[in-house]
Amino acid sequence: MAQQSLAKVDYQKPLEDIPFKDVTAAKERYHADVRDKLCELFNAENVTDDPDVLAKYACDTSLDRFGRPAFVVFPHTVEQISALLRYANEIKLPVVPVSSGTHNYGAALPRMGGVIVELSDWKDIHKIDHRNRAVRIAPGVTYGQLQKALREKGLRALCPLLPRKDQSVLTAHLEAHPMLIPEFNYSEPLYTAEIVMPSGELFRTGSAAVAPPEQTQSDMVGPWGPGLDWNRLYTRSQGTLGIITWANIMAEPLPSKQKLFFTCSNRINDLVHFTGRIQKKWIGYECFILNRANLASILGGSPAEADRVQAKLPGFVHIVRLGGLKRFPDERIAYQEADLMETSQECGLHPRKTIPEAPRAADFFEKNLGQCWDADVYWKDMRKGACAEIFFITTMNRADDFIQTMQQQAADAGYNYQDIGIYLQPIENGRAAHLEFSIPYCPDDLRERTRVRQLHCSASEAMHALGALFTRAYGAWAQMAHGRNTAQYTTAKTIKDIIDRNNIMNPGKLGL
Repeated sequence: MAQQSLAKVDYQKPLEDIPFKDVTAAKERYHADVRDKLCELFNAENVTDDPDVLAKYACDTSLDRFGRPAFVVFPHTVEQISALLRYANEIKLPVVPVSSGTHNYGAALPRMGGVIVELSDWKDIHKIDHRNRAVRIAPGVTYGQLQKALREKGLRALCPLLPRKDQSVLTAHLEAHPMLIPEFNYSEPLYTAEIVMPSGELFRTGSAAVAPPEQTQSDMVGPWGPGLDWNRLYTRSQGTLGIITWANIMAEPLPSKQKLFFTCSNRINDLVHFTGRIQKKWIGYECFILNRANLASILGGSPAEADRVQAKLPGFVHIVRLGGLKRFPDERIAYQEADLMETSQECGLHPRKTIPEAPRAADFFEKNLGQCWDADVYWKDMRKGACAEIFFITTMNRADDFIQTMQQQAADAGYNYQDIGIYLQPIENGRAAHLEFSIPYCPDDLRERTRVRQLHCSASEAMHALGALFTRAYGAWAQMAHGRNTAQYTTAKTIKDIIDRNNIMNPGKLGL
């Protein structure tokens, strides 16, 4: 009966003119047909439409609206991914790849339904290339896993500030998370990659394009060419141009000795000037600035303890770590320390080996810089259970302008500015900077959630008007970054149409 009724459906008619039972039957049959095909491609045990599983992918930690997938698949081979994308093109099925355990910013929400391609179980570390300071990894490799493997070889991965323990290293690199080491040569740490294009074809970038990894005679660490620099095209693309199955990324020699220094001030401009001076002299490895709210969240352990620590801290703390490699590490640290102290005296500041108001800081950062956050509750979520983030690229000297704007936006929204975390990360030796505001809120409190959403929107608009560059254009930021520049939008749309002609890859992202 269902098939007879389905056969009579006229899909050219307006939806309201089609009997409800016929539409329902058509949807059920379509779902069953897609499920059968997915089971054929991946085997039944690797395909699910269980509501409890789908719910995990229907929302994330952001304030963005929900988007529920129809299926989740767990591929085991590149060939399976290629076959899926060929099939998805046939029936115009949306495909969203994910590889981190926790999703943020709305980038992986399947707003148009479709299939989630879950790659978090792809945890192979294919090759550690000590000679070229590189490591080739699969999408599901996390920082905890990678740092342990590299440490055994005398290397370490470039790392953001205390990432989540289920954060995909590959995603962090593709989405251009700011790395703690701000030197020029670390600003683009992605070498080469293997990509399954939206058509299902296999593509490799840079020197990996010559032949498969097991056959190539090149070192696979040249990110440029042949021809176009494809790595840059795929960076920050949010899975809209294909699925990355492995990437070759930069690894840093592991220092044999290190030394931390903390410099405190209640004025951000004092530390900005100091940071610029030491970055010009190439002093140290990790270098960044936190305000008291962020530092207390990291050191607190509980909301009450964080409040207690925050009350004692100065307004801002600059953290820098000096390091020495195998050759004359003591001498290297000694001359850098001398330069650091001379520069600080010129700036009227006093670096110390600890923070008197928070003596635990020295031991914590000594052990955890370059590592993932290992506790169950993430440090940004510890205060209230969730955190909305606003981050963008600017120049170091403009940080105070944005901070004052954020303070005014918080006051207008009735939000306690003292609760907002601030993180300033120099990029390319201080040529530019990543500035980030973290706004804690209780996700179960509808009133507070609504207020923070409004604050997030108004503050983002204010930052954009002031010159903030939202290079990671998530959600509404895509409209700010792309929707107000006709030429940029048209060009991006043209590239998307050429590479993904049926718009199956994570549709709706990047404002396209």
